[in-house]
Amino acid sequence: MTDEIDKMFSDLDTYYPGSKRKRREPKAPEVEVDDTWESKSYTKTLPNGKDMEFYTIGALAQALGRPVITIRQWIKSGYLPPSPYRLPTKKNVKGEDHKGRRLYSKAQIDSVVELFKVAGVLHVKRIQWPNQQLTNAIAEAWKNIQVEDSKTTETKE
Repeated sequence: MTDEIDKMFSDLDTYYPGSKRKRREPKAPEVEVDDTWESKSYTKTLPNGKDMEFYTIGALAQALGRPVITIRQWIKSGYLPPSPYRLPTKKNVKGEDHKGRRLYSKAQIDSVVELFKVAGVLHVKRIQWPNQQLTNAIAEAWKNIQVEDSKTTETKE
């Protein structure tokens, strides 16, 4: 009995309600990824004396094709690891502390973009989180990048 009912109502989703006209096939919306995120960078000296080029959270968001508020929410929710580099904390007029900007190296941004491509979520409008494998892969990649950066400064000295 259920097979006959399924046959009878199987075409309901292909037609507009109350019409003989078929619905269009829904297209998956694509996110536009902007490759101009490298245009604004900061050069900062690390405590070990090495000069590195850093980018803000806006550059990370632009590279992933997402709004900055989304990246901040992913960090707050634990989906993305926090930035290992920050500008110093500053005090405002009232004497309250404000954390410095989050900074990311080019290698970190490139690794996140590559991992998003591999996971197939770079051009997807909505990502279904929590994606623990992606989160762990990003954390591991960033940890390896930091280790490499510290090794290159030790060998130079």
